[in-house]
Amino acid sequence: MIVKEYSTKPAQFRFPRWAHEFLAQESAATGASKTEIITEALAAYRTKRFEESMIEGYVAMADENLADAKLWEGALMDGMGPEEW
Repeated sequence: MIVKEYSTKPAQFRFPRWAHEFLAQESAATGASKTEIITEALAAYRTKRFEESMIEGYVAMADENLADAKLWEGALMDGMGPEEW
């Protein structure tokens, strides 16, 4: 998924030699510009980080819910045994 922006801002970055070589090879092989390749990689990284933060949030929420359940467990039973239906 290539994210196309309507405006751009010039930037200068220093990449290791292997990254320059990889970008040149990928650009030649796919016909995509180096900027498009980097933009696609950044979009994938942004999605990955978003998913990781969502998982962390769900884990934290589950931990809170479990703590609440344990807190109320004793009060809900109120010393009574399990009911038979």
